[in-house]
Amino acid sequence: MSDINSKIKQDERHWQDLRGGSLQQRAYERRGTQVMMQGQFARVAEELRLRPGIRLLDLGCGAGLFLGWLAGQMETKCYGLDLSLNSLQSAREATKTIHLTLGDAELLPYKDSSFDRISCNGAAHHLLDLPSALREIHRVLEPGGILVMYEPNANLLTNAVRRLFLSDDKYESPADLAHKDEFTPATVKATLHETGFTNIQTALCDFLAYPLSGMYMDLPLSRSRMAMKLLTGLESGLERLSFLKPLFDVFAWRVLVVATKAPGSAPHMRRSNLSCPA
Repeated sequence: MSDINSKIKQDERHWQDLRGGSLQQRAYERRGTQVMMQGQFARVAEELRLRPGIRLLDLGCGAGLFLGWLAGQMETKCYGLDLSLNSLQSAREATKTIHLTLGDAELLPYKDSSFDRISCNGAAHHLLDLPSALREIHRVLEPGGILVMYEPNANLLTNAVRRLFLSDDKYESPADLAHKDEFTPATVKATLHETGFTNIQTALCDFLAYPLSGMYMDLPLSRSRMAMKLLTGLESGLERLSFLKPLFDVFAWRVLVVATKAPGSAPHMRRSNLSCPA
């Protein structure tokens, strides 16, 4: 890794310890934002095709909001990994039955084929070396395993809004500010293909409720559960109008990415003396 990226990663860990986890928690405490976020969680869970006994790793689990929600939905062997010690402490307090590890996505502390499913819910765009991280994800996935990423979408509109309103570190982390505008569906799809994934699918999402919630920003609609339920219901209905999809894609703030590790595929690299989920 270059000296520049090493510095960004160090700053990223510090920012996540200082602000990242608390921003997530404060957003989730707002009743409207919680409705919107739980809708996102449900979409990710559906694509993961979970069932009892499945070993799931949530990569970049942060304060454990997705894992905590998931634990209330079904019996799944849930694991979380994050680079922020403070975020993991918050996750431990909220989700005591989940196995949590401090670690780096570019050097995962797990044996080959340790997991059946891996999720990245807003974490993959923070990775400074996405190819290295995807090779590690491919390695620790069971053949036939599924990777689901739900990430910010970089396009002309979202990049312009970020430059105008989110150009400091109040809401955006050092990794966000360094290269969030590079995380496009086409780039991610190409990198997944290069690292051995198959059945790669992308879908643009969140053109209405997500931006109006403000997410980390405390906007008026973020406090109203009823308003956000109406918005998410309207958005769901509009998504069925296929002829309007090109317009909605222009305003989409998130991209859903689903990929599979081919059955029988070999890991890119094997490491010894690593932990393996029970």
